[in-house]
Amino acid sequence: MESNLYKHRFVWTVLLLVLSSLIFGCGDKKAASPSTVAVTVGKVETRTMPIQLDAVGNVQAYNSAAITPLVTGRVLQLHFQQGQDIKAGDLLITIDPEPFEQQLAQAKAQLTHDRNQAAFNQATAKRYDYLLHNDAVSRQDYEQMATAASTENATVAQSEAAVENARINLNNCYIRSPINGRTGAILANIGTLATANQTQLVVVNQITPIFVQFSIPEKYLAAVTAAQKNGPLPVMANISDQGMRVTDGVLTFIDNTVDTTSGVIQMKAQFPNTNRQLWPGQFVRITVKLGEQSNAVVVPDAAIMDGQQGKYVFIVKDDLTVEVRPVTVDRVFDGLAVVTKGLDPGETVVTDGQVNLRPGAKVSVKQAVAGNAQSIAQGGGA
Repeated sequence: MESNLYKHRFVWTVLLLVLSSLIFGCGDKKAASPSTVAVTVGKVETRTMPIQLDAVGNVQAYNSAAITPLVTGRVLQLHFQQGQDIKAGDLLITIDPEPFEQQLAQAKAQLTHDRNQAAFNQATAKRYDYLLHNDAVSRQDYEQMATAASTENATVAQSEAAVENARINLNNCYIRSPINGRTGAILANIGTLATANQTQLVVVNQITPIFVQFSIPEKYLAAVTAAQKNGPLPVMANISDQGMRVTDGVLTFIDNTVDTTSGVIQMKAQFPNTNRQLWPGQFVRITVKLGEQSNAVVVPDAAIMDGQQGKYVFIVKDDLTVEVRPVTVDRVFDGLAVVTKGLDPGETVVTDGQVNLRPGAKVSVKQAVAGNAQSIAQGGGA
């Protein structure tokens, strides 16, 4: 009885082991079978695409004037507000004019004295000339008086220059803006002792129009100069953090020297900036349009992948499997990559879901792109 019991237990144990191996073996085969990957796709198309250069630019004032006094004195009055729009010639600051008014009055008094003295010497010289012809004075006395009259005339000229200099200094007490623009922060308050040609009082920036300075690699210089022969080159500024795009710029300046250290050349674009979207000191993304390329082969930029061998895309074939295709990308504009090698118009590429793909993988198209899904389902993927 016990031997039969052991035999039955042994048989059931073996059966259980066999069933377990069959169950797990089937499960492994099912897991190893290929699965369908859901992807988003796009079509390879031909379009007319702009030929352009992209760079990072720095906004600069069209004109900038750091206002410093031409005379030393105390700031008596400010005639502007910070951040105020002003015109060339507007009175900005008054330096205390009283010391310079006194200097002018003193110079005028000295000039009057010197003129009177010169008139007296001239009259005396004429008398000595008469007396000399009548042998009433010696020639030496006459020459001394004539020299004194001539010297006094020079003194009068010197005093006239002193009066004019004092008048200029007095006028310089009233500081006016040399340009149209916008004032910055007040840098010297009322009562500050301003030193001539040293103390900065305020900075005026002209921001309408305005410049954006940027640089491009020297290898693109020939393309830029060639495109300029067809007319002014349009320039666009993108302010990404504010979601703004300023499109009315024009390339106005190309430097005459390539930087030998960095291999780039400086350029400037001018924008009307009537809405004041651009501000001095900003960094913006610059796009210079050189022309247009007809029948350019383009795909959504999301389809382009980077690999160890370069850029590539996943092509969806008629049987809904994918293959890897190396491509050469020339540039990207508005979410479209211009491809110069590797793709033909009408082909279908994967734009989302590439991370789960491998060559030969089966795919299904997400409903987010119903038009493409219908096309592939009907066998129009190539």
